Amino acid sequence: MRLKTFIATYLLFLAVLFSSIGMVSFNLNNSQMNMLKEKSTAQFHTIASSLYRDIAVLWGHSAGRAPYEFYNAVDGLLRGYARYYNRHYIDINVQNIGSSRMTAFVPYLILEQQNANYAIFIQGLLQEPFGNFLLSYRRDITESVLDMRRTQNILLMSMIIFSILAAAGLYVILSMIFKPLNIIAKTSQKIASGNLSERIPITANNELAQVAKDFNSMAERMEQQITLLAEDAENKQQFVDNFAHEMRTPLTSIYGYAEYMQKAVLEDGEMIDISERIMQRAGYLQSIANSLLELAMLKDYTPNIQTISLAKLFEDVRQILDEPMSEGGVLLEIHVGAETVLGQEDLIKSLLLNLCLNALKACIPNIASEQQKDFHESTYDGKPMKEQKIIALMAMQDGKNIHISVTDNGCGIPAEALSKVTEPFYRVDKARNRRDGGAGLGLTLCQRIADAHGAKMYIESAIRQGTTVHITFTTP
Repeated sequence: MRLKTFIATYLLFLAVLFSSIGMVSFNLNNSQMNMLKEKSTAQFHTIASSLYRDIAVLWGHSAGRAPYEFYNAVDGLLRGYARYYNRHYIDINVQNIGSSRMTAFVPYLILEQQNANYAIFIQGLLQEPFGNFLLSYRRDITESVLDMRRTQNILLMSMIIFSILAAAGLYVILSMIFKPLNIIAKTSQKIASGNLSERIPITANNELAQVAKDFNSMAERMEQQITLLAEDAENKQQFVDNFAHEMRTPLTSIYGYAEYMQKAVLEDGEMIDISERIMQRAGYLQSIANSLLELAMLKDYTPNIQTISLAKLFEDVRQILDEPMSEGGVLLEIHVGAETVLGQEDLIKSLLLNLCLNALKACIPNIASEQQKDFHESTYDGKPMKEQKIIALMAMQDGKNIHISVTDNGCGIPAEALSKVTEPFYRVDKARNRRDGGAGLGLTLCQRIADAHGAKMYIESAIRQGTTVHITFTTP
């Protein structure tokens, strides 16, 4: 583009320059020639007038003499005129045309050219009574013409040199102008080749710098979008992989038990035991299906907002969890510091139940993973830990916002896992069995429910100290 712009601009410049110089040279040449013609014409009339007066004087002095004496005197006079003007590159000649002279002869001017010589030739008759004398005037203008041509050549050479300098200057200027555009083009090529972090350095504050800023902003947004798309694709692939892994084990068990029942001779007790195992695996698959259905429903879901009594909501959660809490020896503490919250009641209740069940699993050794069992069997200062396991469900008013938290003093979550615990099928302990640990969809559901309500959910945890999940509902 720079080369095309340079060629187009330079050709336009040359066209204007040569046209202007041509017009100036033509007008200057015509002006000089006209000036020479006017000067020559004026000089011709001066010579004709002077010659007329001198011939008249001779005619007066030759009165009563023979005519040849008069003409001899005229010849001498003309030789004197010729010698004088010849020194000024002017040839003077007078002819006696006698009775054959033309009447009313008007002087005429022509431009003569012989080889490399140029001259102005003027011819005309003297006034009466000497109209028989024809005056011829020839002025050599070769030097003037050569001077004009030298001037034109100098002008042409100057124009060529100036055009070369102008070409160099134009190229430098266009290079400076197009340099940011070249940088933008190279940067865009690097981005197109996959280097999404490439940016344009900005060193000025003009229109091109603004273009560079806008380009960098566009590239940054594009990089963010591509990163999000890549993360989304990776998450989807991970979800599919995890889902396939979660489905494979129970389906393999169901198929194995069914094949065993088909081929083996079983007693009633064995039949019942195997059937219970099949039903257990089928129940696990059903829980995954229900959770996935709920996740799909919550995507872009708009909840039916209503005013929910927090005291009643917490009491419902306590009643549902009363039996598993009692069996595990875990104490549920409830603190209600706010009256109501806006949301869809069944979804908020599902959110709290999932959080409390996760806390319960972190507190009860007999349903915890090997990592949790090690924690419960660990000691502080050489003494076994026998502290009371507590889950605290709290709500408080913070200005216009309602803050709900679920806290436990269980095994805790490693710091490197906190950003992943809301991903589908993710388990902190990969060795946790599916019967007790679930499919790893509980916190994913909680995050979806919070997002659907415009609430913020974040998790704080420390190994061997416990976990707190915070949910903040913003009141419009």
